[in-house]
Amino acid sequence: MIVYVNDTPTKTYYGAKVKSAVMAYFRDHNISPKTPIKEVRDAYGNLIALDGSIRANSKIYFKL
Repeated sequence: MIVYVNDTPTKTYYGAKVKSAVMAYFRDHNISPKTPIKEVRDAYGNLIALDGSIRANSKIYFKL
């Protein structure tokens, strides 16, 4: 499924968690997986946990 991470389409598997989508984004952009993530928000600006579930076409944003 496709999830938008920082407005970039990122492929991940169905049933993925937020952390899986962020890690896929890291892999696609050659960012170290050990990079700390300060916060993750959804398209509406709500804080979401890394273990939260996501759906296809979800939009998430994070800060390093």
